Amino acid sequence: MIQVQIVKAGNHISGFQISGHAGYAQHGQDIVCAAASFLAITVVNSLELQLGKEGTVKSEDGYLYYRLPQGLTEQELETAQIILRTLVTGYQNLKEEYPKYISIQNLRIKGGALE
Repeated sequence: MIQVQIVKAGNHISGFQISGHAGYAQHGQDIVCAAASFLAITVVNSLELQLGKEGTVKSEDGYLYYRLPQGLTEQELETAQIILRTLVTGYQNLKEEYPKYISIQNLRIKGGALE
């Protein structure tokens, strides 16, 4: 199962983490994994292109972590939120189509720590 964790700080999405494999089909033929990976990579690339700044990225097989860069202006933060809300919508749509293969969890940061 693919596990999607959306990290929020206050009212803003500050990052996300994707881990696992869907198990929908054999490796290399798994359309759920392909869709989830494509969505995450597109969002990271879009954020870096639109913000002109790199966030924190950690990636390996079956795992992607992204965190927004520090010091964003209000306009940059709003741009990032539009892109990140698109990510959430995409994963929600994927979960509706393939509920056995993806889970979504919202995490909150309070005082610098995850709740």
